[in-house]
Amino acid sequence: MTKTSTLSLLVAMAFSGGFAACSQGPTGSEEPVTSSTDQALCNQGNGKRLVPSGSRSLHLEARVRFNPLQPGADAENGRKKFGVAADLETEDTTEALFEGASVPYGGTVTSNGRSCFTCHRGAGARFGLPAPPLTDSIALTDALFTGIDADAAGDPDAMDNLNLRGLIKYRPNRFNPQRDQTDPYRKVFFWRKSIQLVNVAFNNGFLNDGRGRVMFETARGAVFSHTQTTDERFDDLFPVPTANDMEAFMFAQLSDPVLNALRDPDDPMYDTLVNDPYYTVPIFTKAQKRGKKVFDKYCYSCHNTPNVFNGLENIEALGTGQSERSVDNPGFAPPVGKFYNIGVAEANKHNLRFSEYTGGSSFSPIVLPLANEDGTTRNLTVTFDVGLAASTARSQDVGRFKVPQLRGIKDAAPYFHDNSAATLEEVVDYFDSPQYNHSADGRDYPIRLNHRQKRDLVEFLEQL
Repeated sequence: MTKTSTLSLLVAMAFSGGFAACSQGPTGSEEPVTSSTDQALCNQGNGKRLVPSGSRSLHLEARVRFNPLQPGADAENGRKKFGVAADLETEDTTEALFEGASVPYGGTVTSNGRSCFTCHRGAGARFGLPAPPLTDSIALTDALFTGIDADAAGDPDAMDNLNLRGLIKYRPNRFNPQRDQTDPYRKVFFWRKSIQLVNVAFNNGFLNDGRGRVMFETARGAVFSHTQTTDERFDDLFPVPTANDMEAFMFAQLSDPVLNALRDPDDPMYDTLVNDPYYTVPIFTKAQKRGKKVFDKYCYSCHNTPNVFNGLENIEALGTGQSERSVDNPGFAPPVGKFYNIGVAEANKHNLRFSEYTGGSSFSPIVLPLANEDGTTRNLTVTFDVGLAASTARSQDVGRFKVPQLRGIKDAAPYFHDNSAATLEEVVDYFDSPQYNHSADGRDYPIRLNHRQKRDLVEFLEQL
């Protein structure tokens, strides 16, 4: 099959997924419906296909396309800068601390001892954090805990949220020189899990909400935020070659080496992996086969990257040139993938606080002015994780997050961006709940499952 026919088939598969209640997934026979704005949807009442309003998916393509490695990138050097030893299990910060004299910082940067390994604990933890409570496996003297104020700035909830829930405080706009300290977008924050980096090479958009378009800006932001308590940048201590090396190391962490063929259209396995979404998935039992059919019908519409099962729709990332890396030119481009609000943030199962800590026992509400599609402004008092909207300032992006990849999902608990589901059974139950089905995007992709379908789906997911 030619590359052109492969792409045509893939687009057809992605668009045939449609509205989950009437989707046939990648094995369905429905004709593809083309749209310049979004995946075709199916009206629950009469089966008529509809095109949703809004501009969030304008220009996105259902295309297997991932950020390429930069020429000359050295994965072994990237491992050293990442802070993990050659065994991929223990920390080695010999070359992994970014400190020293910095012109934009205005002095000497002193690291708090954290490296990338601090929050991505090696191959055994799939380059994420172990299951909480973290003190069961990480000493209180570890830089993860002793350096907590780099993220938390004294927030009294930080230690319990980190240790008991595995959640780190993130302030997404703290290094944006175009927003001053009184700006609500400078104050807004999240409590989120540390993403596992296995298969991160197949992401369209990085971080839980996809706000990192390319790995360079993603890794640079992490180095800035997790290793020092000020909001000053030190771009000159994070040169482009170092970022490229670290990217090469992270992109090499795969659950199955054959998946790397998806990154290269000239690889002999590329067409096979693209045209058979389940080629690398071992399916043996009748329950697993039934679970695959449930996944086809209800899940593949969003988890539609073949053999990886995250969100496929994407647009080529912008800003990978030198101009993107200026201290005074942070990235403000729109997201590079299609992201969803499925109600998890609003549910706020852990009852997390999102008001600003102002010292002592004082807290102040954070009110974000958000742009509506019609040009009006919505003022939102932040009481839950607003997701991508904290970066785009768009009302439409409130509570939206990227679609996680599902390979090895049985070993990735706890689940969701806030670690609010302990088991796969809880995840499946959530997607059959009113909270999901009444959510901003869940109501366009409704899911209704009986007991056997849930059980079969879990058995299938455990094979990924």
